[in-house]
Amino acid sequence: MRISGLVLVTFAAVMLFTGLTPPAQAVEEGQLQKKDGKWEYLPSEDPGLKYLLLKGIISQDEYDKGLKVLETRERIVKPNFNIDVNNGLNIRVGSKFLLKLRLLTQVRYSYSTYNEAWGTIGDSRNEEILGGQVEFRAFRRQADSSQFTVPRAQLQFLGFAFDPDLRYNVSLAMDSTPFNQEGGNGRATLQDAYIASWHIPWLTVQAGQQRVWFNRAIISSAATSTFADNMMVQNVFASNLQSSRDVGLNILSDEDQYTFNYAFGIWGGVGPNLARDGTSVSQSVLPPTGTTTPSIPATTTRTYNYDTRFMSGELMYTARVLYKIAGNPGYGQGDILNSRTLQSAIAFGYAYDPGQNYLSSIRSDIVDRSYRQAVARAMNGRLLGGGIYDFQTYEVDFIAKYQGWSLQSEGYYRHQRVRSTDSGTQPFDLTTIPTDPRAVGPPVVLGQAWGWYVQAGKYIIPRKLELAVRYGFLDPSTQQLNDITKEFGAAINYSFDGTYNNRLVIDYTNFTMGSGGRAPDRFPFESQPGFGQDLIENRINVQYQFYF
Repeated sequence: MRISGLVLVTFAAVMLFTGLTPPAQAVEEGQLQKKDGKWEYLPSEDPGLKYLLLKGIISQDEYDKGLKVLETRERIVKPNFNIDVNNGLNIRVGSKFLLKLRLLTQVRYSYSTYNEAWGTIGDSRNEEILGGQVEFRAFRRQADSSQFTVPRAQLQFLGFAFDPDLRYNVSLAMDSTPFNQEGGNGRATLQDAYIASWHIPWLTVQAGQQRVWFNRAIISSAATSTFADNMMVQNVFASNLQSSRDVGLNILSDEDQYTFNYAFGIWGGVGPNLARDGTSVSQSVLPPTGTTTPSIPATTTRTYNYDTRFMSGELMYTARVLYKIAGNPGYGQGDILNSRTLQSAIAFGYAYDPGQNYLSSIRSDIVDRSYRQAVARAMNGRLLGGGIYDFQTYEVDFIAKYQGWSLQSEGYYRHQRVRSTDSGTQPFDLTTIPTDPRAVGPPVVLGQAWGWYVQAGKYIIPRKLELAVRYGFLDPSTQQLNDITKEFGAAINYSFDGTYNNRLVIDYTNFTMGSGGRAPDRFPFESQPGFGQDLIENRINVQYQFYF
């Protein structure tokens, strides 16, 4: 006999509303695991406890307590970690710990040609810093350059601990520069060391040595750059006039989540791996030793002196606001993701870095030479010897990406206020102060600095082959003449795997830099015949990047 569907529905409704249906049982939880090439479903509940519960021998509370005991025992007996490879080596322990190890290595061949002015005049504005008395030495290039280098070799340890939102980043850099000051090439130095709280996405906090969130070119990682190196104008306008890193506290929003974002920072202001106490001056304390010791000539002056710390209470302050016009363009330079919709953003940055001691030895002996070397390496060397500065730097940047096309540009302006041309202390050796007008020259007023650049690129083979061009302009001292720098570059880079991890970069750059413009304490260089002529360099880089 057939029972109609209406009768079945009526019977089910009666059972449901009269409570005659049996109590519902939860679906047994478990997980799929691969064993011997086959996927098997393994229940996470203990079958013995389950049997006792179903038979009514134990209560639900007793079952829950027994299950917790078994879970604790299982965590102790079985290792709760895994290792995988995904943009680095990842080591995970449960949900409380992650360690990601990454290695960046860049191997480069460079070839440069120089015009005649490099061999006769040279660059005396961005000088080499040598010797205990901090000598100024000009660069001359009398031959073409052909060399192999490893410009970047960096090891990164990052992840989270205790909580996925409590993150850390410790990075070591074993980079090399062309000048290898004091044998530092390849020597491991601390690049990043900070702890970050991402518990509140609109109020994240990062404390330690880290990248300063100021201008786009410096925020962008060298691993994602379309060219082998940053442009000169991009490095000159770093917030601390040295590099992308500093030590301090940064409060910012998560740019992946919000359309409008901000970043505010408080920093030491003297670059990485240094505090302001390292920018001291020396003060005389004793007369010439020959006046009290007969065996030593009266003309002998010994360098007994105080290392005077001053301005140690001053800090650098930075602010950045960013508005995402469309999508999320990030900070990688090219559109390697071949965006199907427009990705665009505009941002503004401000940095105030007061009390920077750029006095030279003939004004007041400075102790930490690496501080001054970092300033010269960023092509801000013409400021050295000029006094104690208060710097205010402004920047605006724009980026857009669409279907393999990319465009980015920045404009910069720096107000260079001279607070004092003297530290207020007396140099330990008065004979180091030149008095001859032929050596000292008239006072130097540098004025302000400004510049800009624009860069455009296109992936002609999506995610593989990109072509790009860029142009930059720099006026380092508005009150001086014949010191303008212009830079043009073209690049082709090929990604072997569609990412930044395994790629080849070939670029060409033409540098045209004015050799003129006065600079403090370098007056004798200005008497060279042809001073002020353009210094021209043509450079080709061939660089392979391995980023594991």
